[in-house]
Amino acid sequence: MRLTAISTGYAIPYIDFDATIHSVFRTAVNLRPANKDLLLTLVVASEADLPQGIRLDSPDGFSFEQLSTGRDVFCRDNTLIFEGSALAVEFYQGKRWQCDLPALDTDLTNPAVANAWKLVWQSLNECQVRLGAEIVAQALLHSDGIVQSAISRRVGEAIHTLIEATRSYQLNELSALTQLIGLGTGLTPCGDDFLVGYLAGLWCTVRDFVERRQFVSKLGQAVIHLSGRTNDISRTYLHHATYGQVSSRLDTLAREISSPESPGLLLPVAESAMQSGHTSGMDAVTGLLLGLATWQGETILAFG
Repeated sequence: MRLTAISTGYAIPYIDFDATIHSVFRTAVNLRPANKDLLLTLVVASEADLPQGIRLDSPDGFSFEQLSTGRDVFCRDNTLIFEGSALAVEFYQGKRWQCDLPALDTDLTNPAVANAWKLVWQSLNECQVRLGAEIVAQALLHSDGIVQSAISRRVGEAIHTLIEATRSYQLNELSALTQLIGLGTGLTPCGDDFLVGYLAGLWCTVRDFVERRQFVSKLGQAVIHLSGRTNDISRTYLHHATYGQVSSRLDTLAREISSPESPGLLLPVAESAMQSGHTSGMDAVTGLLLGLATWQGETILAFG
């Protein structure tokens, strides 16, 4: 079977390379290029565009489970060939996918933007409560009288420290990052998912403030330095988030909040972002919303 790409992330190399299959799932397969730490990911058409991803024009019902972990993969002339499989992927015609979050210039002092933020915040918390999620965004900020899991308490404590450091532009203490990176269970731990969203939110609000841009860059360097504390898949997402590169679903949600010209699209877009993975989407949206609000004075507390 020969498939072509709908999109290719900015991190996909257009040179020949060798790789091995790192992990296989029904709708995604991760590749580890030779002598590289960061993974590349192939996904089916219904999945999001990814910074490190190739989204395929796949038929309904297609599954990557035909592939085997550890097998060799060869990229020649922008075509992936899989050892022991008839599958081949041509990706040279795929549309290049790349975020530009700073261009959103998100301003929560704009009443329309603030209202969009509130609507998504409410929807997020309702979804987390309804599904019995381990982390509920509201509880992270105001824990009085709210029963929390041990992980939720640890995330909440780290988030308060991180927000204070961000607002003061002081990153001397890395305890918040060391607590968050790798915290939680699952394919991508909740602490990592939160940080991916938080970094995205901060990039949306750097605007013309040099101090903000410098802080996000330093925060990103610290995240990369500590990313060895988590697994290969999560480390890849964290690395790209430090440069403001996230999935298309999170990017689209940030755009809808920042420029709420079509209110009817906001909640469906938010729901799509929250549905990624088991709780990963909700954790990333939590980070996005708090990242958007951190440099808005006391707005974060008023909204919460």
